[in-house]
Amino acid sequence: MGMITDYFVTSPERAMTLAEWGPAGKDVPTLEMKWVEPAVLGSILWAIIEDAPVPEGHRLPYDLDRFDASDQLMALSEEQTSGLVQIADGFVQALAALPDMRIAAVAARWATAEEWVGPWEPGELDDTVLGLRDLARKVCVPDQHMYVWWSI
Repeated sequence: MGMITDYFVTSPERAMTLAEWGPAGKDVPTLEMKWVEPAVLGSILWAIIEDAPVPEGHRLPYDLDRFDASDQLMALSEEQTSGLVQIADGFVQALAALPDMRIAAVAARWATAEEWVGPWEPGELDDTVLGLRDLARKVCVPDQHMYVWWSI
C-alpha cells in the first residue's frame, strides 16, 4: 500500500480535527498522493524551486537549514503509523509563486531525486508539482496553512 500523504489547506484548529483519519472526504481543499513526504522530497522540491546551489558531490540542492519543508509536527498516532505536519510557510509561498512555464522543468529535476521509490518517466511528476502549486494558492487568509496527513 505504501505511505499515503494527503496535503490540505485549513486553519490549525480544523487541521487538528482531521489528525486521526486525515482530510479525505472532508470539506477542505485536499491533494491526495502517495510517498510525497515533506521532510526530504518536499525540501528538495523547495530548493529546486528557489534554484539553490547544489553541494559538491550531490545531484540536487539539499539544505535543511534553509529549505526544510516540514514545519511543526501537529499530531502523531500512538502506534506512529499516522501523523499530521504543518508545511513550512516559506515552502507554501515558493510553491504558490511558481509560474506555469517552470512546472515541467522543476518536475523533471525533482524526478531525479534518489529518494523516490522508483524512476519517473519524463512529464510524470508535472501534475504533482502543479497540484501542489495550485493547493498552495488556496492558502489565502492569515490563519490558514498547508498540512500533510500521512499514514503507513
